[in-house]
Amino acid sequence: MHAAYLAATGHTDLDAPYNSIVGLNEHGATLHYQYKDADAPGRHRSLLIDAGAEVDGYASDITRTWGDGDEDFAALVNAVENEQLALCGKVRAGMDYRDLHLECHLRLGSVLRTLGIVDMDPGQMLSTGLTSTFFPHGLGHPIGLQVHDVAGFTDENGELIPRPDGHPFLRMTRTLEPGMVVTIEPGLYFIPTLLSKLKARPEGKAVNWGKVEQLLPWGGVRIEDEVHCTDGEPENLTRDAFAAA
Repeated sequence: MHAAYLAATGHTDLDAPYNSIVGLNEHGATLHYQYKDADAPGRHRSLLIDAGAEVDGYASDITRTWGDGDEDFAALVNAVENEQLALCGKVRAGMDYRDLHLECHLRLGSVLRTLGIVDMDPGQMLSTGLTSTFFPHGLGHPIGLQVHDVAGFTDENGELIPRPDGHPFLRMTRTLEPGMVVTIEPGLYFIPTLLSKLKARPEGKAVNWGKVEQLLPWGGVRIEDEVHCTDGEPENLTRDAFAAA
């Protein structure tokens, strides 16, 4: 699959802006899965591919997730994509990226509740850190000449803008301005090490562990686009390029 991707983009491994993440089944739960298995698994439940290309010196960073038709996993993919599109629509001048990240947690908490995975108010899921078990990374990052582009944490005076408490992995804390391009990449994952820690906490009682065990073999879901902040409506560079292909 990785070789087919490189052939389609006309890249070698050295040309690509970063090492592609190609995760089948439970490997989709590893956020930066870098291994390339030579033998296919017996069953293809899910595929998560996070890969980019470079054009005129600029990087792209795109993620998509597909399932094998399982209804519960398909519902999860569709729900995450719906929230991802809503978040892309909020990439507007004046929006604090930290606020958008926290809104993402609330939206994903709502998905967890709606799909019967967690029985708790999304606000409480956020305040207790429960959503971070299923969404342990940041909403996204600046992208340009580098995949994780520079100046994501400083204001116009060069002062550091802190991350929200409890969210150490957020890669951008600035307020959006016209001309910025950022990634929007919400995800929900079933990561055994994080789940075992949650199970030992009081909040773990709100989790439908039977549902979690059922979804574990599918690994996780991530959907990612690059979005250009303009003076008006956001421009989804990824979706526009796909539509024109």
